[in-house]
Amino acid sequence: MPRLLSIQYLRAFAAFGVVAFHAQGFTYGRALVIGSAGVDIFFVVSGFVMWTVSAYRPQTPAEFFVNRLIRIVPMYWFVTLSFVAAAIVLPTLFPRLVVSATHTLASLFFVPMRSPSNGEIWPVVVPGWTLNCEMFFYAVFALALFLTSTTTRLVFLAMTFFVLILVGRIYTGDNPAITFYTDPIMLEFPSGILLGRALEQDRLPRLRWGYVLLVAGALLFAVSAWLDVSSPRVLAWGIPAFLVVAGAVIIEKNRSVPLVPALALLGDASYSIYLTHTLTISAIGKFKAYFNAPTFFVASLTLSALIGVAAWRLVERPFAEFLKPRPRLRQPHLAE
Repeated sequence: MPRLLSIQYLRAFAAFGVVAFHAQGFTYGRALVIGSAGVDIFFVVSGFVMWTVSAYRPQTPAEFFVNRLIRIVPMYWFVTLSFVAAAIVLPTLFPRLVVSATHTLASLFFVPMRSPSNGEIWPVVVPGWTLNCEMFFYAVFALALFLTSTTTRLVFLAMTFFVLILVGRIYTGDNPAITFYTDPIMLEFPSGILLGRALEQDRLPRLRWGYVLLVAGALLFAVSAWLDVSSPRVLAWGIPAFLVVAGAVIIEKNRSVPLVPALALLGDASYSIYLTHTLTISAIGKFKAYFNAPTFFVASLTLSALIGVAAWRLVERPFAEFLKPRPRLRQPHLAE
């Protein structure tokens, strides 16, 4: 299946939404709430991409999971260990970060744990909480690949996440892993899967519905932001995120989407931008006295993009290429 430009563009917008969310909070003391919805777009996109990739390019469960590890782990470990090193060497850069060996290990291995800094279920790199969700989703999806029927896989995935959310409604304890994995935000992954299934079966609606869904999703985002409604998140941000992604996919399925090289590049680098932007904003914050609020905000977005793209080119992409499994060379038969 060819790469969908609309998905690349949505990744770019989602990453910059999160950057704007944190930059606004650092600048004005109050975050641009709608920016956090970038995470919800990422989750819907992730479910969609995983389903379509597995449908158009079959993989074994082991191949799938190894590919996901290669995609996620090297850059995440690099940024996490950089945060820890910076906090030890330059503690004034992160005055509120409490470094703990246990917490660092839990972060590196995607284990939900309460941060010694503030008690929240956050890893060392705070945006990495989404990666804990992603890795759990990948593990469940890998299990689904053991099932040969795509319909059975779909039922398994839907039931698994439904049961998880049901457990979360019943559970009253304080175990971080149970609390974390039973959050309704996890439903955004299967919503993307359903969209991928519709594309696979060529059951997407006509072009005009793409525009309708895209506009409806954008309006719902705006309404939630205007009313300052962010809970329950799966309704306030998850439903609009699904509508936006579905609208974009339907539009591209029915007509060509023009290539915008800058947006495509930012989409490619979105993961690195997402991981490095808090370090970038914190570093710029040390020179906050030299900026007014608008210029600090613009500088945060600009430098987050530049550093994220550089990290993608110099760290993320080279590591992924180096670790990518090479096809085995056919060994000549002794009789040849």
